[in-house]
Amino acid sequence: MLQEAQKVYLHEVLECSKQYWRYVDDFVNSHRYIECDDVVCRNCHEMNIHIVKILLTEYSEIVSSSFTHDALSFEKCMELKQMYDSSVPPQATEVHSLSTLMRTPPLSFGCKITAEQMADITACADTYHLFCVSVLTVKDMQNLLYCEKGFCIQVNNIRLLAILFDALLENRFIQLNWQSILSKGHFLRSKDGKRFISASSLSSALSAAKNNMTAAAYNIRETIERLRK
Repeated sequence: MLQEAQKVYLHEVLECSKQYWRYVDDFVNSHRYIECDDVVCRNCHEMNIHIVKILLTEYSEIVSSSFTHDALSFEKCMELKQMYDSSVPPQATEVHSLSTLMRTPPLSFGCKITAEQMADITACADTYHLFCVSVLTVKDMQNLLYCEKGFCIQVNNIRLLAILFDALLENRFIQLNWQSILSKGHFLRSKDGKRFISASSLSSALSAAKNNMTAAAYNIRETIERLRK
């Protein structure tokens, strides 16, 4: 059932921008009953839907983060079940109220990227000096693409960075609204280090880059396209 919850989350919340709390309510209500007259079977299903509801509400940040990585494995589902069995959910006074938490899901690109693909994306970004770092690490790129809270990196070439993200979108590695997500999360800082890069700046950079495609821009697009083959 958690695997089905992940599939619905990726489509309804990330792709269609459905409110997280509505997604939870609709998912639970649409899976509440089964076609079975056996009491044991019905009780088992009722227990499972209760567990899923608790995970989606009281552990929403952890579960949402798991949903936006690779396809949920059986082992990962059991880890989440073990968390439900053995841990106490965060108290509302320590984080946010439940209603606020459910209405504000964690920022996410909905990445579907293997370790090998992540390494190639990192190498591409490093080759064309997209960021102001001596050597870009895989961990840096993971933190950026998985929207690690508090992570921020200084951009060296905003136009080529916009081309990279546009190519990731076109090849279905990330979901829509990447400019907005990067802006809201304050993940990117300008080359001079004085400001965070806004969604409008990324949009303008992408338009400018597409209107004047350089060899580097073409190479970045081709590199990302090859990852799908």
